[in-house]
Amino acid sequence: MSTEEVLDPAVVADLRRAQDAFGKPSFIRELVDLFLASTPVKMDRIRRALAAGDAEAVVQAAHALRSSCGMLGAARMAGAFACMEDAAAGGDLAGAASAFKAAEEQLPGVLEALAELADQPPAPSP
Repeated sequence: MSTEEVLDPAVVADLRRAQDAFGKPSFIRELVDLFLASTPVKMDRIRRALAAGDAEAVVQAAHALRSSCGMLGAARMAGAFACMEDAAAGGDLAGAASAFKAAEEQLPGVLEALAELADQPPAPSP
């Protein structure tokens, strides 16, 4: 899958504009690195919370991941976390587990697309 199929091009364009505005060529790389470092920990937290029946912990971790995915343009994955958050908030841990499976299935493609995005050089200054 291409980056454009996984990441929302409008969000990617906004990230590039922010990187340019901040004058910080490493801006996108730093965001992606933070996502890469924190996502496995939060995914594991959700996995353990689902196993323990801890809906509140699922809600908290899913909310954090929904926000992170949305900020980086991974809209489909953000949607899976939103469904998970809503299901867990309503006490539907089976629904939350189903949404978690969907998010897990999307994770490799999102990680690959983010790695490609982070490896792209900043746009040249005009």
